[in-house]
Amino acid sequence: MTRSASMLALAGLLCLPRAAHAQASNDGQASATQQPATVSALPDKDAPAPADPFKRFDDLALKGWDIPYPKTRDSILADHAGIRDALADLGIGISPINTINFQYDFLQNDRGYRGPQLYNGQNVTRTNSTVSLTLTYDLGRIGIAGGQLATTLSFVNNSFPAVNGPKKFRIGRLHWFQSIANGAVEVTAGYVDNTQEFIGINVGGNLATGNLGPQATIPFQLGLSYGGFAAPGIDVRTRLGAHGYNKFGVQRSLPPGGATVENELNPGGFRFHPPGTGVLFIDEIGYNRPAARGERSIWARGGAIYNTTRYDTFTGGTRDNWAMYVALDRQLTQPDQERPFRGIYAGATFDYAPPRQNFYTQYYEGRLYGVGLIGSRPFDLASLVMTYNKYSPEGLIAKTPVGTGYNKGTWALIGSYALRLRPGIYLQPGLGVTVHPIYSPRFGPALNGYLGLVTIF
Repeated sequence: MTRSASMLALAGLLCLPRAAHAQASNDGQASATQQPATVSALPDKDAPAPADPFKRFDDLALKGWDIPYPKTRDSILADHAGIRDALADLGIGISPINTINFQYDFLQNDRGYRGPQLYNGQNVTRTNSTVSLTLTYDLGRIGIAGGQLATTLSFVNNSFPAVNGPKKFRIGRLHWFQSIANGAVEVTAGYVDNTQEFIGINVGGNLATGNLGPQATIPFQLGLSYGGFAAPGIDVRTRLGAHGYNKFGVQRSLPPGGATVENELNPGGFRFHPPGTGVLFIDEIGYNRPAARGERSIWARGGAIYNTTRYDTFTGGTRDNWAMYVALDRQLTQPDQERPFRGIYAGATFDYAPPRQNFYTQYYEGRLYGVGLIGSRPFDLASLVMTYNKYSPEGLIAKTPVGTGYNKGTWALIGSYALRLRPGIYLQPGLGVTVHPIYSPRFGPALNGYLGLVTIF
């Protein structure tokens, strides 16, 4: 195919709906070093490793995340029609990724309630639909080795904006990434989306298969930027030994009220300092050793957030805000030395924010998950996640009429199985029980069905 024909094909591609913010590896679970592109039944240790035909495209992928970015091998488009080839010749990488999630409460224990929807699943709810396109440019082409320009255009949408945020087309990121001293230091500066830069909120560290279960809201309640709602800032990651790291970030905070208020004050996403926003600082220290032959993976991390933005307290007045978090994921079994990422894992997370100005004040999560539990399906992920969100006592008193009872927290247990239907297509059904879906005691336990679809182009 000629270069002009390839570019025409690209133009046609960009007219199609895309979606984003999913994360997978070259086969959906781990980096290329952990997941060989070709595994023979009887590997010849003396034979040279086969060349990866997609390496030149993966070298142009978005950089800076704490977990692996989707690999070209695990995509629908791959290099059909030579589109990626034509762009790579110019130093440009392209990554369209789509996500959509649904939730419904089968029990409907509302005790005759007929008012507006109050929680996800009360009606059939599309909790998230994200369509985005990420473009990168290799600054090595102009003499800046280790540098990359990146931007993401995002359309975020859902059927319940009161809880899940506004429907909006926005800039998802626009930043410069720079690797220094052979990766010892990495800097990202510009309009940043810190969802995948810190904390590690997805089961197995993978958005394509780890979406269902976690329900931590505290970091975003504190104003941390996230998918579709970038903010100006800078992140600096410093390598500490072979697997240790420290990552420090400074960003303009999202305002109290999150994405809904941010969208009202800053519809296009480019406003540098909307009124009522301050500066958010976040620091994370961790140890992240990926799975390798004979070596099980472990990822331990902890961090703190401080925000100079003034938040209303439930007892009157305003004050700044802060939070802390710790998390651990550990591989328990490793049945396949050729695919060392396969096995059973366990993990836990704890978040805390002070109750005077934060409605969600404590978050507990325990998770048990397996990657490739079925030998013929090495890239599927099965997970069981239990969570508890504790409400602020001051917040409950402020929100609840005198004489009316309330629940002190919400428990949830969610099981799911993410199927890799083919490269670039993941389907994830799930079933979960939620006790006290909202703080009002009027609503009984919910039995939620979940369905997620991720497509990586």
